[in-house]
Amino acid sequence: MNSVSDAQVLLTRRSQKLVQAPGPSPEQLQTMLAAAVCAPDHSALRAWRFALIAQPEIAAFTDLAIGATRRWGREITAQKEQNTRKWLSTVPLLIGLAYKISHDNEKVPEIEQTLSMGAAVMNIQTAAHMMGFSSYWSTGLGTYTDEVPEALGFDTLDYRFVGFLAIGTPITPANPAQRPDPMALTTHWKAT
Repeated sequence: MNSVSDAQVLLTRRSQKLVQAPGPSPEQLQTMLAAAVCAPDHSALRAWRFALIAQPEIAAFTDLAIGATRRWGREITAQKEQNTRKWLSTVPLLIGLAYKISHDNEKVPEIEQTLSMGAAVMNIQTAAHMMGFSSYWSTGLGTYTDEVPEALGFDTLDYRFVGFLAIGTPITPANPAQRPDPMALTTHWKAT
């Protein structure tokens, strides 16, 4: 970031669940994913993985995810199912998010791998925002089942699945988010 206006773009990013077409072009998506792999990456594990689900496949994926969630033993009411289907019917792109676990890496504990994945997702969201898109990180849709990650190619013994990003054009303009004063969350350490 080289200017105040660039910083202001960062300060206006917020999650927006309701998006519609158009979604990112292949070139824009490539840039978003390129931003993802700029995330901090201790020992260059390159653990990030992404599964793209575009319309019209999102409807079939929704069927799979709702069924998997029910088979996992979590209740989905008729109203929740209807709301989920309505929401996803307008989403032009879902990105499944996972990272490959380095099980026995003593140098890079799994929490650092998790943090790297979180940073990669945030980079996608920031890049999307800078291009005029909105995104929403969801851990619904069967994220914590085995069936959904495995349907996307992520064996749950070797990958940690962390949800989905819905990306598209915002349906309504975003209202500014109420953010805390960062200094209220900050302390200054001093030697004693």
